[in-house]
Amino acid sequence: MDSNTRKQDVLRLITETFVHTNQPVGSIQVAEQLPYEVSSATVRNDMAEMTALGLLAQPHTSAGRIPTELGYQHYVKLLVRRQKELSKKQQEVLSRHLKSIRDLQARYRAAAKMLAEATGNVSFLMDADKVYFSGLSQMAQLPEFDDQAFRMRMMEAVEKPQEFVKSLGDLSEQGDAQVLIGSGQNMQNATVVISRFGPQGHKRVISIIGPTRMRYDKTLPLVNYMKKLLEEL
Repeated sequence: MDSNTRKQDVLRLITETFVHTNQPVGSIQVAEQLPYEVSSATVRNDMAEMTALGLLAQPHTSAGRIPTELGYQHYVKLLVRRQKELSKKQQEVLSRHLKSIRDLQARYRAAAKMLAEATGNVSFLMDADKVYFSGLSQMAQLPEFDDQAFRMRMMEAVEKPQEFVKSLGDLSEQGDAQVLIGSGQNMQNATVVISRFGPQGHKRVISIIGPTRMRYDKTLPLVNYMKKLLEEL
């Protein structure tokens, strides 16, 4: 086990544990979750190195670590390399439900609702001037919603979706969903997973908006499969 691979595993475990608990993660906790034998002292050294590199932060001197924006970005890159598809069962449920809806607007509304329910975040589909939103009420229950900057960014997306999408810059017409994290996108503590879909040149967008403390391992394959499904129907 080389040290770089171990550090990647440590970063992955800290990120996924923090996403789940919203609490700083300690070295003993990480060492216990690793699939191989490593001392907590070794993990602590790895965590100190990654903190110095800006991948992790230590909220309090005696606390564990949490991922920074840079840490989340690095984690997403690792995740994309190992990207898994949705389970066959999940694919069948989504496919069967959407295929049963003939009306295009009703189908987009249903897709937005399913994305929001599956991720616990806000989702939207945009087709030219029409926008289909879902999930704002459940987003309001997250602790991040107490942060004014985060809340304002979410409300901007809901109230002015076309302007919000424009503010994200050029989006790829092809390929998998893009993950836009943090203050570099004027979205402190927030993440947008977004993709264009449909024929090239059409202004159709599918997106999940939520806190940086997001289940990326769940959200990315979900958005990618929903995009594929909507393009096939």
